[in-house]
This record gives sequence, C-alpha cells and structure tokens, in this order.
Amino acid sequence: MKRKKRKQSQNEKDSNNNTNETGEDYFLEEWDVVNDKNKNLNDSVKFGNDLLIKEVKKDPYADYNTIKTLGEGSFGKVDLVSHKITGAIRAMKIIEKQNSLIESNEDDVLNEINVLKKIDLPSIIKIFEFYVDDKNYYLITEYCSGGELYELINDCKFSELQVAYVMYQLFIALNYCHKMKIIHRDLKPENILLTKNEDNFLRIKVCDFGTSQIFKKGEVQKDIVGSLFYMAPEVIQQKYNFKCDLWSCGVIMYILLTNRLPFSGENDDEIISNILYSDYNTYYLKDFSENTKDLLSKLLERDLNKRINAETALNHKFFEEFKAKEKFNEIADANKISKFIHNLKNYKRKSILQETTIAYLVHNCTDLDDVEDANNLFDKIDVSGKGKISLDDLYIGLACLNKDENLKQDDFVEIFANLDTDKDNYLGYEDFVRGAIDKNCLLDDKILKFSFKYFDKDNNGEITIDEISVIFKEHLKTKGKERINEELKNILSEVDEDGNGKITYDKFCKLMKNLVM
Repeated sequence: MKRKKRKQSQNEKDSNNNTNETGEDYFLEEWDVVNDKNKNLNDSVKFGNDLLIKEVKKDPYADYNTIKTLGEGSFGKVDLVSHKITGAIRAMKIIEKQNSLIESNEDDVLNEINVLKKIDLPSIIKIFEFYVDDKNYYLITEYCSGGELYELINDCKFSELQVAYVMYQLFIALNYCHKMKIIHRDLKPENILLTKNEDNFLRIKVCDFGTSQIFKKGEVQKDIVGSLFYMAPEVIQQKYNFKCDLWSCGVIMYILLTNRLPFSGENDDEIISNILYSDYNTYYLKDFSENTKDLLSKLLERDLNKRINAETALNHKFFEEFKAKEKFNEIADANKISKFIHNLKNYKRKSILQETTIAYLVHNCTDLDDVEDANNLFDKIDVSGKGKISLDDLYIGLACLNKDENLKQDDFVEIFANLDTDKDNYLGYEDFVRGAIDKNCLLDDKILKFSFKYFDKDNNGEITIDEISVIFKEHLKTKGKERINEELKNILSEVDEDGNGKITYDKFCKLMKNLVM
C-alpha cells in the first residue's frame, strides 16, 4: 500500500475564478482584524510563532542527545532525541540538502518550516526550532510515541467509534488549515501520527507539510503532488483546489473501516483509471450505519460542487451518532473548568519579557500539567471547530460551562485583551493555554533554565540589550532606528531594576516568580 510521492514540477498556476470548476462552493473566510480593544496595553511587540520558532545558530547536538533512530528514507532520517536541560523527548528530522535520489530537498523543507510556523493546533505536529549546517536541515518537532496510523491499520480492525474519533480530529486539522489558506496535498495514514491509544480513543497529529501549498480563493492548482492511492481525480487531471484533501480523507476513512483500498489496481494506469471512473465497493460497508456510509459518499464525490468541505464534515450526523466531539473534548476533572476560569481571570500582562517567556514555555513544554485539559476546554468553547475563538465565543462558552463563576462581560473583555498578544482579535490554542494553566508549573528550575537560554544567546549567564535586539528587533511595531532602540531598552528596563543593562538568572527567576504573587 505504501507508495512514493509522485510529483511533476509544474509551477504554473491558473487564476481561473470559475467556482463551478473548482468546487469552491462556500466562502473561505479570512480571519480579519476587527476593532482593537487592547489599546491600553503595551503592544510594541507583535507576538506570533515567528517570535517563538527560530533557526538556532549552533550545532543541534549541543542541545540534544540522540537516543535512537526512528526511521530512515530517501530524504534522510528521523532520530529520537532528548533535550539536555529539560530532558524533553523530541523527534529530530534530519533532511539532507542534496542527495543522489532527490534533486533538491531545500524548497520542500523551507516550505514545511514556514507552514508549520503559521499553525497553532493540537492535532497538527508542532515544530519547536530548526538548525541548518552545510549538509542538513534539522527540524525539532513533537515526538508521537504511537507511531504512524499506517502501522496500526496493519495490526487491527477499527470500530466505527474509533474511526469517528480519528476523522473528527482530521477534519478539525483540515478546517483550520483551509481557513489559513493551506492545502496539505499529501494526506495519507503514513502522515498521521498517534500520541494516545487508550480505551478505543486515538489522539492524532497530522504531519509532513513539505508539499503543502498556500493558496488564494478561486486559484486552480496544477502540480501533480501526493501519493497515488490517496490522490483525488482532479489532481490527476491537474485542475484542483483545497477539496482534494477531502477526497484523501474519504480514502483514509474507507481504509479504516474496511482495511481495503477503495481504488487499487495492478499498475499505475489501472489505479488512475479506477480513481477517475470506477465506483468504490460498497459491499464491505453493508454492516455500517447509514450516517457512516453517507459521510463517506460525500467525501469520495468526484463532483467538486457536491463534495463537502471540512467545516460541513465536522457537523455531519456521523459524529453526532458516535458522540465524537464530546469524547474528544472530555475533561475528566470537572473542577478544572473552574480553576481554568479563575486562572484566566487573574492572568495579567506584567512585562514583554515575562509574556514572551510564558509564550515560549507553553509552546515548547507540551507535556506540562493542564495543557491537554486546557486544549479540551478551548475546543468546548470553539463550537464551530475553527481553531480560533472570538471575544463573543469566549463569553458565551465560559458562561455556559460554568454558571456559578461570578464573571461580568467586562471581565471577559479584560481576559481577552490580556491573552490576544498578536492583536488579531482572536485567541488561538496557545493564547488560551497561557492564561488557563497553573503558572506554578512554569517555575521548575529546569524549565526556568531552559527559557533563560532562549534569551541568553551567548550562554554567558546574562541577557543584554544586544540579545534582546536579536529576539525582538524584527517583531517591533515601532519604525525608525532611534525609536526601535528606545523600545528595546524599555523591554530590558522592565526587568533590569538596578539599571546595569543586564539581566542575570536571579533577576529572571524573580520576574517569573512574580507570576504567582
């Protein structure tokens, strides 16, 4: 079943806006910035993943120990590594810049890095940092201990309930990507990783965005990209858009239900012919519910105007029947909701440096206590599955979830303003988690040393104005050299109480311990 990518280099793109041909039958909303409610706060720095995910200018093995090799391929290999300070387990994807089998990996690698830096979603693999030397790229990402979904398919038969959990998370990921104008183009079980497999519940992460594409509304794609068994008919015909990802979802769903391919053949020509013209075999679906069969038929629909999008798929009765959303968003300890609301209400922005540190730690320390439950609370609030919540979403969601908490609408405005660090008037997962989690978990000595080193670039035990400049200069909203220098000094002075122009580790620890005072 496993096949290599088939890719033809055709960069030409047709800007044809004929929605009948592309099947773009609903508007892919842009997340527009609305009225800024945060004018009273220090907003000199534009926060975002570009601030947190950077190229590290040193040998990756200065920061990581190799545990073992997880896999090898034509691109290079993936190693299991541990961080030397925190002990955090990561995956290190080592990609050769040039090799004899692939003409060049560089474009795909840079594309994958740039796409992953835009994404803030638990069901998509997270990138922490990357390194570059003369021979390789080194991408440090989350480690998913359950391996590939592909491997599990060979070992067991999935129930409809398990399929519902997997497909719900997959549609959450796609809905988010498509609203971000990102088309994956190579969805398959090998590119879906497992982080949890308990009580019939699988938690997944979508990976491998090397061939993904940023697209515009109405834009027609022509490159033949992906793996043939999962390739939509319109990709083969070289006239497609984001809905090719939904066809791939249909193929994945069929395989999970039946352990068979819906379109196969003895050779590529026969497979292509079956994808273009043949019906999939419904005999193997006879014991499944009508909702299951209906969703599958709407995914494996050749007419793009009739094929559903990810947002519509999330609201299909298939997921209601198996209560997939309730299970996915379950919070075992009901008291945590009250604790999270209390933490959100009491979270205050005290300095740019402190705020950046919290953002950096939440991004990197995914195994912190409360993170998964905070993510689940976010999902309960995000009823439409967008992956972002507005002030109204926050107000309605928390008011419904905890009617006993004495919160007024003004409280929510303040909570929202404190968390909306990039000022787009939406909260992503990491924005929300920063406010919700118990801040005591950030004060472990290993974690503090890890975050201090993010700022202390020369590793001399002090943070200086030059190091502040390296981190923040490209992210300041201020224009002009003098004003930029002034803003950088302001960031330093918020912590540098004695005015010597340096932040020692002791000063840094004092700053962070103010979180719980």
